[in-house]
Amino acid sequence: MLGKRLYEARKQSGLTLENISDNLQISYQAYRKFEKGVCFPKVETLMKIAEMYGLSVDYLLGYIDEPRKLGK
Repeated sequence: MLGKRLYEARKQSGLTLENISDNLQISYQAYRKFEKGVCFPKVETLMKIAEMYGLSVDYLLGYIDEPRKLGK
């Protein structure tokens, strides 16, 4: 679920893998593995990703189906 939602959020944001990996200070390959479901990000990284996209961690993890924006 996380990988699919990360991919969808990236496509909707218009950001590239390079933009995201630079922003998160991780490698391009690491973020790609998150999207493919090969690896799971550390909690701190997951929180940064949620903040970057303006989405809740609960949505990214699949606990809720509505992509709640942060702070709402």
